[in-house]
Amino acid sequence: MIRTLSKLLLALTLTVATAWVERTTDERTMYGLEGPVEENWQPREVAGWPAPFLADDPGTSVIHQIGVEDDFRPGPFVASGSFWFLIVLAAGRLWRWVRPSTSSG
Repeated sequence: MIRTLSKLLLALTLTVATAWVERTTDERTMYGLEGPVEENWQPREVAGWPAPFLADDPGTSVIHQIGVEDDFRPGPFVASGSFWFLIVLAAGRLWRWVRPSTSSG
């Protein structure tokens, strides 16, 4: 039980840490209302990996910067968390397989 909770906590930590992975996607949003409409539709900044779970909200935040006030996407957050949990499980199994046995026969 403790091991599972620690693995979940590590996966959650890794998921949240990937919020620093920011990139611009082909997703577009309206930045500003002045000037030609075509120029206001710009690529939207997103953060999180492998599934971006934060998206820049031009109405409530600094434009082109991800922050706590931006749009949180729970589905991609769960997907990223699941990915990292599987990575943690696989790393644990690999560690037990590679680690030399400490028992002397």
